[in-house]
Amino acid sequence: MELYHDYGKFQIHAYWSKKVNGLVDEITSHHTKSYATQHDIVLKFVNVNVFQGKGEFNKEFRKKGKTYPDLKISATKNEKGFEVVELRVHTSQLKYLRNELKKREKTFSNSDHLYFAYFLQVSLKDKGKVLKDKTCIYYLVIIKLSRKTQTIPINDLVAELKMGTEDFTNKLTKKSGIDEEKEELLGVENMIKVVDLERKVRGLEEDIEEKDKNLEEKDKVIEEKDKNLEEKDKEIERLKAQLKST
Repeated sequence: MELYHDYGKFQIHAYWSKKVNGLVDEITSHHTKSYATQHDIVLKFVNVNVFQGKGEFNKEFRKKGKTYPDLKISATKNEKGFEVVELRVHTSQLKYLRNELKKREKTFSNSDHLYFAYFLQVSLKDKGKVLKDKTCIYYLVIIKLSRKTQTIPINDLVAELKMGTEDFTNKLTKKSGIDEEKEELLGVENMIKVVDLERKVRGLEEDIEEKDKNLEEKDKVIEEKDKNLEEKDKEIERLKAQLKST
């Protein structure tokens, strides 16, 4: 499903479906953990779902010190014949928005639009736990900023964006049928770091389990040795008793 709203100076899209859950799974299960990996996975999703796969991008130009477009979109009204979209992906909601806006002069020197993307997830209000029995747990939110917003002071723009995203989240809550008494939409903390920590915990648990198995095996060996010693002691006592009786 999709929700879109135009706030004049900026526009916001949101997507939630099995596809978005699959997008999150792809990010968290990818063997390479880096911002570039996360960025490229989301970029492909944006190209397919926002631009119907018509965007053009080429990873060959990703070299240090070289600029390249994230996506080139055909635009008949533009004298260049295309517009350039720059994507910034974060999983900590608006935490890094100000940092991205501080770089907007450089961003808009090469790009026509800045897309700031982040994730939300459905959580239980009373326990703060993520729901696992819903089809759509994760939501991808994309804020579209055009080059025209470059003239707006950063503090003013950030304030407007925060108000807009709060309003949009409320619209998203109603549109997606979230139970406002029991559930809420929360920003996702850095997905990669969380997953790495979870993997470390799983790794430690597996190590402990392996060590427990080894100790159990050692205990069995010791127990077997004790049995053998006990049998030998019994045999010695039997032989001693036999000698006494002869």
